[in-house]
Amino acid sequence: MTTPINSVPGASVPTDSPASDLARTASESSAETPTVRQFFRRNTFWILLGIVALGVVLLSAILRGGASGTSIPLAADSPAPDGAKAVIEVLKNQGVTVHVADTAAEADAALVENPGATLAVFDGAGYLDSDRLSEIVSEAGRTVLIAPDFGMLQAVAPSVRLAGSPDEDEDAADAPAAACTVPAAERAGSMASGLSFGIDDDTSIGCFGSGPADAPSYPLVVTNDGISIVGPRAVFDNEHIVQRGNAALALNLLGETGDLVWYLPTTADLEASGPPTLQALTPDWLVPATSLLAITALVAIFWRGRRFGPLVVEDLPVTVPSGETREGRARLYQRSSARGRAVDALRIGATGRIAARLKLPRSSAVVEVADTAAATLGRHPSEIRALLVDAPPTSDRDVVALSDRLNDLERDIRHATDPLGRNS
Repeated sequence: MTTPINSVPGASVPTDSPASDLARTASESSAETPTVRQFFRRNTFWILLGIVALGVVLLSAILRGGASGTSIPLAADSPAPDGAKAVIEVLKNQGVTVHVADTAAEADAALVENPGATLAVFDGAGYLDSDRLSEIVSEAGRTVLIAPDFGMLQAVAPSVRLAGSPDEDEDAADAPAAACTVPAAERAGSMASGLSFGIDDDTSIGCFGSGPADAPSYPLVVTNDGISIVGPRAVFDNEHIVQRGNAALALNLLGETGDLVWYLPTTADLEASGPPTLQALTPDWLVPATSLLAITALVAIFWRGRRFGPLVVEDLPVTVPSGETREGRARLYQRSSARGRAVDALRIGATGRIAARLKLPRSSAVVEVADTAAATLGRHPSEIRALLVDAPPTSDRDVVALSDRLNDLERDIRHATDPLGRNS
């Protein structure tokens, strides 16, 4: 069994000695577990940051949810620049009954209930099948196709073809005149530029023509079947409705009858011809939820990523032989050439054991222990003081020699205090 190394209070010990290190560690280990109030006080910044991040995510989710029904271009209830709420409200004020349809079934029902109604169709995403479009158009009294694609033209107006889009930056004064007999176009006088069409036969009338005389293009085409094909979507949206003659053209085309079926196809009109896409399978709450989780993870990283606090001295879960601990510390001292720390550890341990052997109080100073040991052994006090305090080592050999001399001093003290050798 090895005797623990104890420092003697009152001894003159260097501030960089192992005893001072142990004292600092003991003072640091006395830190108590923080209370709830202390925890919130120390982490106020991160708590406020988490609350702000949570508020931003919730606000984004609310705004996104509130605007989910008005995010489609030309939506009848959308006040956004690309919505169509302005022209719809004016039509209602003029006595036109507007029936908003989101699916082909709703459009069919509205047309059946209101025979001769005007049908306005805008399918910017291409949800509606061409054959289904033909069926719906055949039930309407008049039809207004807004920015149709190639498939829609082939379904309801095969003689009309796409002709591209002219320069949209042309000045209003240079905009082409109607140059046709369509009443709505004559009242408008001009219209927004954009998608234009070519005409292959005389079954359709083109208005606001531009381009070469042998191949003109028209942003507005009216067929003999009562189908008005409008290329620029800007004629009907809130941002451009007051420009040029857009308002007059839109109101005359849409308000020709007392009922208007405003039909914007949605994903419900898609034909189930294959497995659903990843976007269709993704729920609406996934993006806000993952955003919140990501922000929470970042806050947790910043919160727990810092140091936890001072080190706490705890008992080892296993028993380590004192010889291994002593040898390991000695090797560390040797590797770092810490002769002063090694000698301090040896002297502190020897002084404590000698003081205990001489029955001196724990408050005894090193000098007092050295003088008492010298008197017990009959030696000069300076010799013992040099061994316990004064003589600094200059090499590893001096450290080993000092260790041997300290062992001899302890052995002599044991023999002097117990001549019979009972405790040797």
